[in-house]
Amino acid sequence: MNYKIIDNFLEEEKFNNLSNFIKGTDIPWFVNEDDVENNTKNKNGFFRHVFYHRYESKSNWITKINPIMEKLNPISLISIRANLNVRDIDSVESSYHIDNKSFLAHTAIFFLNDCNSKTFLKLPNKEIIVGSKENRMLIFKSSIYHKVIYATDIHKRYVINFNYIQD
Repeated sequence: MNYKIIDNFLEEEKFNNLSNFIKGTDIPWFVNEDDVENNTKNKNGFFRHVFYHRYESKSNWITKINPIMEKLNPISLISIRANLNVRDIDSVESSYHIDNKSFLAHTAIFFLNDCNSKTFLKLPNKEIIVGSKENRMLIFKSSIYHKVIYATDIHKRYVINFNYIQD
């Protein structure tokens, strides 16, 4: 399996609780100047909240993502972060990139709202385009290059990005 798309990933109540938290006023957001290290096309940067990185929790709110963790059931975590992108009038895209270099790892992107943003997966013989849809989970091997075209139809795009080792 190179990739999997799962719509309605969380039960409605669990999704609403998580979505309301991420889009609410309690979570601290930190600005990143570049969307892809040393190779950005996005001059606006983005905001992120790191839940987990380098073998340790980085957030007091890590338990908020437990409903997703229970369903992903990773054997080891690499990183978890929420991303907040603001509207881009020019629909700028990121560069193709991988989130980590482990061939054993998976990347999962959980979409928290509908918008015209798209995630592209670069497979050997084709390109897969995945639309941003509320409560959708996109899972793929971390060795697959991917990029995003940023939203122009809403003010804020929210996703949670997971990198982990799966059994």
